[in-house]
Amino acid sequence: MCVSRLHRVVAAPVSGWIEVDDVDGGRHRVSLLAYDGPPPTPGDWVVVHSGYALGPADAAEAEAVLAELGSSTEQAPPERISGTPT
Repeated sequence: MCVSRLHRVVAAPVSGWIEVDDVDGGRHRVSLLAYDGPPPTPGDWVVVHSGYALGPADAAEAEAVLAELGSSTEQAPPERISGTPT
């Protein structure tokens, strides 16, 4: 399953590509072919899906999502794959 995720731009666009960091700390090179918005600059947040930056993301909303993801993973109890609590 593919899921769109937030990424922070770490380098200016070069030849239709940008370097981004994902919310887990991984660095990726993604295409701007499907990008809808002003050119992203380092520090901007973008929505990325399947290797394509789709558009800009609001910085305040991105930070709120990051905070929520951090708190939910810290508090979530482990479960087996079947979904049955252990």
